[in-house]
Amino acid sequence: MTLLRAALVAALAFATHPAFAHEVVPGVGGFYGGLMHPLLVPAHVLALCGLGLLIGQQPRRLGAGLMALFAASLIVGVTAIVSAVSPIYQDTLVLVVAVITGILVALARPVTALISLPLVVIAAIAVMLDSVPQEISMQTTFLALIGTVIAAFVFASFTAEAARALTRDWQRIGVRIVGSWIAASAVLVLALRLAR
Repeated sequence: MTLLRAALVAALAFATHPAFAHEVVPGVGGFYGGLMHPLLVPAHVLALCGLGLLIGQQPRRLGAGLMALFAASLIVGVTAIVSAVSPIYQDTLVLVVAVITGILVALARPVTALISLPLVVIAAIAVMLDSVPQEISMQTTFLALIGTVIAAFVFASFTAEAARALTRDWQRIGVRIVGSWIAASAVLVLALRLAR
């Protein structure tokens, strides 16, 4: 039985393919690869969902301002990448954003501008810096980043509007529970990374 397990592990190890950074769907790059990237990378989904829920819990006028700031910050992220900024720890920063937004959603308290404005900017730039495609071509990279901007903004906007539409008490409790799950999931991933 032990020999069978060892053979199975060896067979699986040799059957793996090399990993490529940020190629979420093999063979899909450029605009469509960028469009799918924030929707298929779990850390990005957690951060964008947490951010959207948090914005949806705020008063409508503040939420609209935060979404406009998020869009502008996504574009700043693209500019930083095109300007050859070489990021470090951006993947960890995306998870930290997920933890913070998840906790704030679970608390369900109004968030001051002192917290919400920097959080939105950091979230947008971290997601963009963690979405740099593996292509060397400037045109392909730019198209992928434009796809990422569109997908990230639409996903966060949709999540914010969904949270805003949930007005009954039990629905608000459900949103808070989702926020706590986002925070817990991101904390677990961060703990696993730190344990390495």
